[in-house]
Amino acid sequence: MGKGQNIWVEQRLIQSKAFQSLTATAIKVLMIFLTKRQCEQIGRRGKEQWTIKNNGEITFTYKEAKSKYGISESAFRCAIDELISKGFIDIARTGMGVHKVTTLYSISDRWKLYGTPGYEPAKPRPRKPINRGFQKGNTLGRNCKKKSTVAEQHSSTVAAQHSEASEQ
Repeated sequence: MGKGQNIWVEQRLIQSKAFQSLTATAIKVLMIFLTKRQCEQIGRRGKEQWTIKNNGEITFTYKEAKSKYGISESAFRCAIDELISKGFIDIARTGMGVHKVTTLYSISDRWKLYGTPGYEPAKPRPRKPINRGFQKGNTLGRNCKKKSTVAEQHSSTVAAQHSEASEQ
């Protein structure tokens, strides 16, 4: 088998309360994250420990999720939020949707404490403000006119009729 074709998943991760509560898409995204990690062995023979060499440098973009794995933007966003909230991944650097600036992720062990009093959820990730542009109720721009309510229309009609009656 070639390099990077296997992933190692701890049995206690699969049996954990956090993993059991994940949605199918979140499990798929987690497995993809686990394939992206690069582990290296530290220590002497018999006392080896494994560490993630590229932790904090793992990238997984919306474009990659859609094109390679068929995961929609909304499903991917929900899966990332779920993995962060349950302690499987953390955001090392936020790209905020800026062109050619990708978000960097790290694999986390916070899931081990999920459901216990010692569990601390991660800070929610910052959201890019949505620019809605021209839409109903937006009075910006020369072509946008604020629609009047029924009460405003009625009062203007009554006022017009009243002014016509007073002129005669």
